[in-house]
Amino acid sequence: MSIFKSYFSKNNTIVSKDTVNTARNPITELFYGKEPIKSCKYTGLSGDSCGGRTGYTSDNMGRFSRFIFDLNLDDVISKVNSGCINLSGGTGATHTLKMTNTSLFDKTLLNDKLIDGKRRASSFTLLLFRSSGLTWDEGVGYDYQEYPGTFAPEFDESYGTRPSNWYSATTINPWTYEGVYDNGNNASFTVVNSQDFDQGDENISMDITNEINDRLSGGTPNTGITYGIAFTGTLENLTGLTESYSVGFFTRHTQTFYEPYLETRYDDYIGDDRERFYLNKTNRLFLYTNTEGNPTNLDSLPQVTIYDCDDAVYSSMTATNLTCGVYYVEFAVTGTTYGTPSIFTDTWSSLVINGNSLDNVSNEFTLVAADDYYQVGPEDQLPKDYGYSIDGIKMDEKLVAGETRKVFVSVRVPYTVNQSVLIDGIKYRIYVRQGNTEVETHPWENVNRTYSHNYFLLNTEDMIPNEYFIDIKATSNQQIDTYRKVIKFQVVNQL
Repeated sequence: MSIFKSYFSKNNTIVSKDTVNTARNPITELFYGKEPIKSCKYTGLSGDSCGGRTGYTSDNMGRFSRFIFDLNLDDVISKVNSGCINLSGGTGATHTLKMTNTSLFDKTLLNDKLIDGKRRASSFTLLLFRSSGLTWDEGVGYDYQEYPGTFAPEFDESYGTRPSNWYSATTINPWTYEGVYDNGNNASFTVVNSQDFDQGDENISMDITNEINDRLSGGTPNTGITYGIAFTGTLENLTGLTESYSVGFFTRHTQTFYEPYLETRYDDYIGDDRERFYLNKTNRLFLYTNTEGNPTNLDSLPQVTIYDCDDAVYSSMTATNLTCGVYYVEFAVTGTTYGTPSIFTDTWSSLVINGNSLDNVSNEFTLVAADDYYQVGPEDQLPKDYGYSIDGIKMDEKLVAGETRKVFVSVRVPYTVNQSVLIDGIKYRIYVRQGNTEVETHPWENVNRTYSHNYFLLNTEDMIPNEYFIDIKATSNQQIDTYRKVIKFQVVNQL
């Protein structure tokens, strides 16, 4: 399983009946209810006035906010088009929207009041909506409220009203609907998913697999798509509240590691059984295709014919494309017809790359008894202790964002002279440290096993510049051994 992250290209928090722009704020404050007005609020509307100032209001009407954003899917689209992400192969690709709650780190603040008088919300539902055909500008505002008498608007650069805001998408173009979204009353908007929040400190984690796969497969255009997060219409339209309720999430302008993103997961695990193809077990055989050393997909799926030890056809099938330049077939040899060990042959045909037909490829694999796989007896199996080493990346190495490393995990048999083995059950994870907290960027995933080595790909193209750590974990007969910080490395920008 691999993980790829797509980040926001722009975002903004808009406030109902208000021209304020907060796009550059590192936090989106989603709120509803009575707004505790501390001063005149700028609306830009000629009919409003407050303290003699045209375009301001002092009303205490209920207000609410919405968060809008665009996703940059260019990289994931490129991976799909190149065959590196297979939307239908394996278990298919899944996509989850991830945003970190600002209340997550201090539970004592639950139900407490913020400095601006809003109370932290709990027991609510957020909607994720989508609209098409929208062009809008992010803006350069920061603050949610202007403070007249402290800074004049023209000198207070942290407060902005330039679009986008509740009324306008750009300087010259209004939204089709005020607030972007009409809360479900128009068919041009689609509610993609929703999430319930019990305490109010939960992170956003919304499965939007169908939505994104539809875009990646061409069912929905990839231009002009805008997403937004809003409270349900019931909460937005509540009246008579004596307080305002809010929840905060980090935006793309955060200076922390908690930048929001779309997490794409896809199954590209390689478990090649060529060196130990067990009788009466479903096994996989793999074929790897490259041009000048770079993984390259074939023009079409190859055909595979399996010949037994007597050169008779045992089976024929079509291979499955797992990821860039990686194909496999999955089958079992069953029964008592064949003795073990026996030599079988797998022949791969219909090999075409960029219109060029290639010769068939024939490989051998040895059918072995399943005694080492099915272990049945009066005694429990003891855990196997191995030694592990990492190659392909050095301790404290600096990687420029975008580099990809093939990291080899060597498994050594104890009390031997450099004797190594290939095993299953090895996992790795990647994380950063934020103070005393470990934040996983890539949770525990399987280390690939080919017929000759164990490895995983370290792809830094979606990693934020930071210091990262790699842990290794191995499982053997219920014993779990974890090797902490086997590698520490940094991702840095090109500049």
